[in-house]
Amino acid sequence: MQNSNKKLLLFNMDESKVAFIRTLCANLNVKLIKIYRPQYGESIGALAGIPIYRLTNEPYRGEDFAQEMMVMCGFKPDELDAFLKAYREMGIPPVWLKATVTPHNMAWSAAQLYKELAEEHRQLHG
Repeated sequence: MQNSNKKLLLFNMDESKVAFIRTLCANLNVKLIKIYRPQYGESIGALAGIPIYRLTNEPYRGEDFAQEMMVMCGFKPDELDAFLKAYREMGIPPVWLKATVTPHNMAWSAAQLYKELAEEHRQLHG
């Protein structure tokens, strides 16, 4: 089996849903990383294990996330398409706040990314 750098960061997600996603990740050679509330102040890059970013280990003291968030890292476009297709085919309920790690957002904290995605979702879907 080839080594994969594909990672999936899950935030504020029910353990029963995580179990289905864990199965999907195992089948597609994706490392699942469940992120907990104390980590929400860490940069997306650090949470994804990108070497130039370091964890601060400062506990997050802000509000909890009201919605789930899923962040994908290290996927090539065709791998991302295959992952999302398999996700839908497994019948896993959708996660509305989704992002891929980009040079633009990897320095943001998880809380910043959440705020940005939640605002974007609110503008698009009312």
